[in-house]
Amino acid sequence: MSFVSKISSTENPPLERRCPEAFGGLDLNFCRNPACGSFGVHPDPFKRPGGEPPAPPDVLRGEVKGTKHEARSRKHEARSTKHEEFFQCPTCNKSSRIKNNCAITEENQRLKHLQEHDPTVPSCKTPGCFAQGMAPEAHPEFYRRFSKTANGDPRFQCRLCSKTFLIGQPARRHLRSDKNRVIFQMLCNEVSLSKICKITDTSYRDLYGKIDFFHDQIQGFIAQREDFSRVDFREVGSRFATDSQTLMLNWPTKRKRTPVAVQHLCTAHHRSGFIMEAAFQFDPTMTMDQAEEQALAANEESLSVAFRQHARIWTKTEFQDYLVRLKKRQKVQEIELYQLPHQGVLVRYDILQYAHALRVQQMLSGADVPLLMVMDDDRGLQQAFQAAFVEEICQRKAEIAVVSFDKEMTNDMRNYTVAAGQALLSGVSGMLINQIRQLSDKDYARLSISRCQSR
Repeated sequence: MSFVSKISSTENPPLERRCPEAFGGLDLNFCRNPACGSFGVHPDPFKRPGGEPPAPPDVLRGEVKGTKHEARSRKHEARSTKHEEFFQCPTCNKSSRIKNNCAITEENQRLKHLQEHDPTVPSCKTPGCFAQGMAPEAHPEFYRRFSKTANGDPRFQCRLCSKTFLIGQPARRHLRSDKNRVIFQMLCNEVSLSKICKITDTSYRDLYGKIDFFHDQIQGFIAQREDFSRVDFREVGSRFATDSQTLMLNWPTKRKRTPVAVQHLCTAHHRSGFIMEAAFQFDPTMTMDQAEEQALAANEESLSVAFRQHARIWTKTEFQDYLVRLKKRQKVQEIELYQLPHQGVLVRYDILQYAHALRVQQMLSGADVPLLMVMDDDRGLQQAFQAAFVEEICQRKAEIAVVSFDKEMTNDMRNYTVAAGQALLSGVSGMLINQIRQLSDKDYARLSISRCQSR
């Protein structure tokens, strides 16, 4: 026994990780500075106190720094510790926040499901049935024909739960289907719901039912027909613009009349304006109580967010602690002006940014053309696209253009800035200022990009 204990005492203990493991083949924790020579190179993921055991000579080391934030939970009146960890690249000394690969993968799969799921497919409608979402044409083993309706629509019966359903026109149960077209047009033209009900003589109950109907039809249309592999981006253009906006939702209850702020990310094709991907910081498949119970069961409050098993969504406790920290740093004035949705859950915005960038990259993965991604000066969004398009950027097949806006400038200041830019462009291109002012927007942008690349 003494011999066995002696051998076990000489064994090296397993190394503790300083970077989370890859999840589903995805690992976005590396230097995200495209100008760095170590851009896209994964660092050594293990902690090595005192340099023992030493890291392999061909592995990037760098330094992982963390900042702990302590806040008092209102619900449990207990001290909870939060971590924000950063990887500092030894080549460029730039810092990149360590992200949770599992949470990003889960959100990416959720966004992918929203585009690929077709709710209009005729199938068993029983919740929990194995045949739910499986059409009779693709899976005839789950169904049997069960006569027809008076209008001639075929009826099927599920072999698993014995429930029946019809296959017919989507609006066959609408008593006033003639109103669908005009209601849809008014919704697309931002007519208020009260005016729509007044113009079309429709109740709010019927209007909300039609909105759900339109949503299912549009989602089915996207799942059936949206295929970017057949698009020739060399012909239609390969420039895309990404932007985010804050949507204010009405307060869920009169007891606290505070709107819910939700972020909306959108990437559009420059020439056609087609929306490539739109991501909403909201997941209706869960409730806040379920998210809180899930977090309490996992008991991960003292664990860094990057290493947690459940880090995709906000919980009530974490959200309140986050607002307290923002108020201490004077980022917000009043905590009472913010709240979470009462139905559904709020996705962490940084997780949404990375998942959105990955969805855009997956859509454009088959485009054998140079890509240009344009976005505003949001460092988190820039790093998300730099991480998602790391292979394309390294191969010089993708570029990211950052546009900054100064919303406090007056018209005279804007005109002065434009004139200074035209004078600078005239000096580097050799063209006269009058010639530059006569260029079209497309030619002006092409001249500016070519001169920036040459410099």
